[in-house]
Amino acid sequence: MISFPWSLVLTATFAFTGIVCIIHLIRHWRGSTSCSDVSASRMDMVVHGNHLVMSIGMILMVWTATGTVATWSQVAFFAILAVLMGIGLRWSHGAGAAISLSSHIVLNASMVWMLLAMPLLMGHGMTMSPTPGWTSALNWVAIALSTLAAVWWIVLLVRSRRVGIHTLCHAAMGLGMAAMLILM
Repeated sequence: MISFPWSLVLTATFAFTGIVCIIHLIRHWRGSTSCSDVSASRMDMVVHGNHLVMSIGMILMVWTATGTVATWSQVAFFAILAVLMGIGLRWSHGAGAAISLSSHIVLNASMVWMLLAMPLLMGHGMTMSPTPGWTSALNWVAIALSTLAAVWWIVLLVRSRRVGIHTLCHAAMGLGMAAMLILM
């Protein structure tokens, strides 16, 4: 659980990303099977569905500790979607699309790490159990990769010279993930 005021900032961030993903899924659900590039459209739906569930999971982690079943269910879900997105890399068109999809895979890996490492990073809530050094080192790797994913989306946002709500959503997810990892 995250302390005030970060709990409010992160809740707002992940509420924003979740709402953007819901709107995208509703608007594009029917078109995902009738467009010219069905595989790319379906992968887009996977990515946004993934981010919707991730947003909900992140909000829950801000406010409450999840039980073992909920944690392992999320680990399985995000790991499976990371594998699906990894398979989807074969059909991505161009380096930009591959990097974008890779950034989602990175965020899924960071989410899995966060779920598994949270008890170690938070010291089980006890002052006498220090965080193991290897856990801190791997956490900083996840922070760096999440930040790098966010930077990719920020670069795309700046280069487009317009506010792309989906690009902003992905950047916010990466920055929010990095912030959660730092605050744990």
